[in-house]
Formats: sequence, structure tokens, C-alpha cells
Amino acid sequence: MKIEKWNGYAIRFVEVDGEWWAVATDVTSALGLKQTSRAVNSLDPDGVTSSKVIDSMGRAQQANVINEFNIYKLVFKSKKAEAIEFQRWVFEVIKQLRKSSGLEGFEIFRMLDKEHQKQMMADLSRGLKRPVRLDFIKANTIANKAVSTKYGYPKMVKKAEMTPEMMLTRESILEDTTQLMSAKDKFGLDIRVAETIYAKQREAAQ
Repeated sequence: MKIEKWNGYAIRFVEVDGEWWAVATDVTSALGLKQTSRAVNSLDPDGVTSSKVIDSMGRAQQANVINEFNIYKLVFKSKKAEAIEFQRWVFEVIKQLRKSSGLEGFEIFRMLDKEHQKQMMADLSRGLKRPVRLDFIKANTIANKAVSTKYGYPKMVKKAEMTPEMMLTRESILEDTTQLMSAKDKFGLDIRVAETIYAKQREAAQ
């Protein structure tokens, strides 16, 4: 086991199949993400496993560990200033890679969106008791309308016509939408998902 210090936190790493995976609770604590189980459930399942680790008292225990890709995913969920600086650095790296490969900015965001879209629809499918095609259409329509309104468009802009900035905003809104739809279905909440999402965007704009 190895321990790395970041922002005053000790993050434990254990070796899994020749790669170093981080203890999930250590990462979420450092990033200010309070609900570790919820955060882990939103990650790529292939990058999450259980491993024996040593706690601060020197005792062995089983804990969820996550791979490098999922560490990055958690960093992008955090609103801590240090995490935001790291996000900016990642975007600069992506920008340089994009330029060196001859791609336009909108093209790299389209590529990134495909993976995010796939993950969100998979999360929604797992979160609903009896998912149907209409649920996936609803989630995407809500996200598209919320983004369009946020950027001042009187009518809904289709995803294919959105700017890179709008696409990036859409990712977080789509994630909020799928999580809210899943929570409503699971707990029988008396809420209207679309109105709740739109209200959140109006509040953020004020």
C-alpha cells in the first residue's frame, strides 16, 4: 500500500492487477464529496472493486477502491477550489491533444459526449424499476430544454447544434436529471422532474 498527500488528506493506494487504485472514501473526503456510496455508484463499474487496506489504526479492512479513470471522474464532481484548478489543467491537456490531432473544439466535445451520454443512459436504466424508451427521451429533452433556456434560446436547441460550452453544461444537467428521475421512481417522490430542473437553472442564473 502507498499513501499520497493531497490538500491535507492522506489518500491510500493499493495495487490491483499491476495498477495503483485509490481508496474511494479517501478520495471523496479529500474532494468534499459527502455521500461516498452515491459517488461510487455513479462511476464506471469496471473501475471499482474491493480490496484489503490498512486503516489509521493499523487494522486490515475491506474497502472500495477505484482506478485512475474513476479518480478523474470524482475530481470533476467536486466544487473545491483545488479540484477546479485540476479540472482546468485537464482541459488544457485535452485542448493540446485536440490541436495536435487536428480536431476542432466542437469535435472533441462530441467525442467526449458520446461516452457521457452512454453512461447516463446506463445509470438511468439501472435507477428505474421498469425503464422504457420514453424515459430516455424525456431525460434528454429536459436536459436540452434546460441548456437552451440557460443560454437564452427561446426554443429548444438540438444537441447536434449546441456549442462546446453548451455541451459541457448539458453533461451536468443531464446527470442531475437522471439522478432525480431515479430518486423519484425509487422513493415515490411527488415532484415534477422537468420543473425542478428548470427551476434549478433559473436559480443558478440569478
